Amino acid sequence: MNLRPVPWIVAPVILSAGVLWLSAQEKKVPEGVKVPELAEKLQSREKELGQKEAQLRELEQRLATLQGTLDKDRNDLLGREKAVQEALAKLESLRLRPPVDPQLVRTTEAMDPVAGAKSIKEMAALNMELTTGLLGAMTPKKAAKLMDQVSLLDAPLAGKLMERVGKSRAQEPAKGKT
Repeated sequence: MNLRPVPWIVAPVILSAGVLWLSAQEKKVPEGVKVPELAEKLQSREKELGQKEAQLRELEQRLATLQGTLDKDRNDLLGREKAVQEALAKLESLRLRPPVDPQLVRTTEAMDPVAGAKSIKEMAALNMELTTGLLGAMTPKKAAKLMDQVSLLDAPLAGKLMERVGKSRAQEPAKGKT
């Protein structure tokens, strides 16, 4: 019998058996590492991240809503601030030159300048704001004649009145001016 072909037949069989034996062996994982626990931890982390992302989206929506509310409130406050400033300006205008009864304006304009100057001097001693309003409401020509006479009686008072009339803002013009 010829033994030469035997190694060629036996060698592949032995190699195949070795490969089968090695593949059947359980793969060893380094000690301390437990794959199922790691997989569980990874799944729980993914679940937590998903929840946190959902919370972040919800918070972003709330933030956008709050930003819209803040913008609306800011615009509302700006409108109110403008209204308050306009009211303050109107109040200041009224304080500097209060509205005067048109009848009083016409009466003072019709007076003799000397008598009118005396009444303006007395009125200024009682109520400077009303006097300022009265002079501001008069026609410039008639107020000038009256102020000429006031300056002859009391020049510092005339200067003070002129300054106040100049600094005050005019109200609606009195009816019946000529």
